[in-house]
Amino acid sequence: MFITGRAGVSMPVVVGLAESQRIRIQIVKDLPQFMGLGPYKAGTAVQLPVYTALRLVEIGAAKIDESSLLRPQEVAGLKFVEEREQLPAKLPEDFYARLRATVAQLKKDGDSKALSALISAARDLLIRRVEKMARLLAASPELIDDEDFQGRLAPEERALAAALHGEVKALLGEILSP
Repeated sequence: MFITGRAGVSMPVVVGLAESQRIRIQIVKDLPQFMGLGPYKAGTAVQLPVYTALRLVEIGAAKIDESSLLRPQEVAGLKFVEEREQLPAKLPEDFYARLRATVAQLKKDGDSKALSALISAARDLLIRRVEKMARLLAASPELIDDEDFQGRLAPEERALAAALHGEVKALLGEILSP
């Protein structure tokens, strides 16, 4: 499943969802109106789509609010819970946006040790979650409509689960139909 994103570029739905999630930033320079947003005065705290927020941070017009950053213990804790639960562990709606913001901040800070640890833990968590979604949807395709199952997934994962469901259902239908 693809959508047309910025500058007319085609991207997977999951990427489009990830870019639309909002994070909190602090504006450090007065900004005129841009892309239908603003104007903003220096010192203002705003929630913007992660792509826009990170671009503003990149050009020195904003800094990421501490509340938008993940602590390494949060990712480790989620990974621990994920390993023990039958269904995917509940993730915050903004988990992947916050993860992206944290990676950007660690890169900016030059903290390669913390960045490497965070990426490793996040990759392990994501692999476990995707494996679990695929296995559960292959065994019980009706889970795609289950509110509890859907409520445990971040928006990006719900899009991924819908795509997985369609592909697994098609594959099983092709293989198992007489």
